[in-house]
Amino acid sequence: MSNNKRTWDAAARAGLALGGVSAVYFALNSLLSEHAPALIGTFGTSLVNLVLWGVKFWLCIALLQRFMKQFAAQDGDISNGDTLRFGICTSLLSSLVYSACYLAWVLFVQPDIFVNAMQAVAANLPADVLSQMQELMGKMPQYTFYVNLIYCFLFGTLLSLILSRNIPSQDPFEPQEEQQ
Repeated sequence: MSNNKRTWDAAARAGLALGGVSAVYFALNSLLSEHAPALIGTFGTSLVNLVLWGVKFWLCIALLQRFMKQFAAQDGDISNGDTLRFGICTSLLSSLVYSACYLAWVLFVQPDIFVNAMQAVAANLPADVLSQMQELMGKMPQYTFYVNLIYCFLFGTLLSLILSRNIPSQDPFEPQEEQQ
């Protein structure tokens, strides 16, 4: 299998897992925010959401690092650049999975999510701003899809850049072969 195909194949599996973790977090967070305030109050719900976000954040970093190490271990001839390329591919696919799940959620599962958010702040807005927001309401799912896609891709790329510096780990004292 070619190196490029192997990179995309491994990145697809890793991206599906990472995007799935983020999608499950969003679904739990959304359902918790809707139903938990009656049980544990607003402060308790915010605290649980913060803990869930921290777990998701740590889990995504740990999983990406694990996937990058597994990718590097498959072949002894992998460079840090190859690992970075794998991380960027994984970030792209993961952000696509998460953004698609988010779009499906706001279109089919909870289509009134933006209306509810707007109603929560509508009392504090002037009439002209409120009318402009109502015009944007129909396009919010598409906007959030692209914003999530770009944000998650950039975050994953930055994380891949940081993690790939030491994957695979290199011994600085190991003699290098001279290229001719």
